Amino acid sequence: MKCLKSALHLVKSERGQQTVEFLLMLGAVVTFVLAFTITFHKEIAGGFFTVIGKILG
Repeated sequence: MKCLKSALHLVKSERGQQTVEFLLMLGAVVTFVLAFTITFHKEIAGGFFTVIGKILG
């Protein structure tokens, strides 16, 4: 019960609001990066191996 009260107090405080906003923004960035990577994984891998080939070749 004490843990629940402290968590509720954190969410209601300004620090809690900043934490929630940060986590929402982080979630949005992670979602975008994952969607981009899933969509363009072949092009990303091809570009990576092209650069490595030019470095080693």
